[in-house]
Amino acid sequence: MAEIAVGGAINEGFSLIRRHPGAVLVWGVTQVVIAGATVALYAPVYLALFAAARSGAGPSAFSAMNPQIMQMQSLSYLIDIVQVIVSSVIWCAVFRAVLHPERGQFAFLRLSVVEFYTVVLLIGAYFAFVVALILPIIVFVIAIAALVALHQIAAAVIVGVAAGIALMVALVYVLLRFSMVGPMIVDDGQFHLGESWNLTRGHVGSLFMIGFLLFILAAVAEIVLGIVLVALGAGGLIAIAGGPQNLAALFQEPPQALFARLGPLFIVAALVWVPFVGCLVAIMAAPWARAYRDLKPPDISATFA
Repeated sequence: MAEIAVGGAINEGFSLIRRHPGAVLVWGVTQVVIAGATVALYAPVYLALFAAARSGAGPSAFSAMNPQIMQMQSLSYLIDIVQVIVSSVIWCAVFRAVLHPERGQFAFLRLSVVEFYTVVLLIGAYFAFVVALILPIIVFVIAIAALVALHQIAAAVIVGVAAGIALMVALVYVLLRFSMVGPMIVDDGQFHLGESWNLTRGHVGSLFMIGFLLFILAAVAEIVLGIVLVALGAGGLIAIAGGPQNLAALFQEPPQALFARLGPLFIVAALVWVPFVGCLVAIMAAPWARAYRDLKPPDISATFA
């Protein structure tokens, strides 16, 4: 029986960065551009709220902004869909880079039926996750409430903790069993829900180790990035303000003027953020494609263009 090389899977993302650094940068730029566009769409409303709050405006001023706030909330749903599409396109690109390195045009990025299937899969998985949790949560809440009503507080706590652990274990197990669906879709352009479940039978332990190690890597990377950004931000703010003694005066400037002065700092942050998010998505996604490649049965064709 085929086995997953956990070490090889974890190293696949780093190997991918070495093989295709240009593609990794394109993935990072794509994500940062979408994030910047999202901020730009929200900025007018947030700047107006910030200005109103700083000027000490009364409740009537905030009430007058309700139409803008409602419009922004409506826009957020569209932005969420766009972000799901972009994430699907980039993850598919990473899977494609591992499974089909010969398809390197446009940094492996595509807008095809493969990405459409992946978007549908993500949206369907979200609703399935919500629906699947409703019933057990209702049952556990009723059981815990009954125990509390009977003054069995200790038992209620035990049941609550056990229920939380059981739901988490079940969720992780199901996600791992279906973790090959994405790479399989990219491989031949077809859904493979049942095939993924069968393919991962007996390999949940290895897949869990991949997920756990990736979680640790992502946590460490984000901590390091946070330290770097805080150091750059603090140094940049002091330099822009002309010294730490001028920081208070800097933040008293009008919002538009303040953000204009902070522009160079945002550019530096973006230059740091682009390679980070590009590398991070490669490190997080490539191991699953490598695991699929290790398990791939010989009868699944990889001829989908």
